[in-house]
Amino acid sequence: MPNTLEDRVAQAENEAKRFLRRVREWRETTEGGAAYPCGKANATVKRASMDLTRALVEVRKGNTYS
Repeated sequence: MPNTLEDRVAQAENEAKRFLRRVREWRETTEGGAAYPCGKANATVKRASMDLTRALVEVRKGNTYS
């Protein structure tokens, strides 16, 4: 786990970028009006969302003066 606030913010930024990349990939599966994109695409977006949430919690936790 990252120790300093700077490390935690950098980790959250990386997770945010990964989440946005997964959203773009998911949207590609829905082009053409697909009502139900494939399960794998849905799962990767949800997983990236959970990882981003955890990284943001780390930003809010701990010594904010580090």
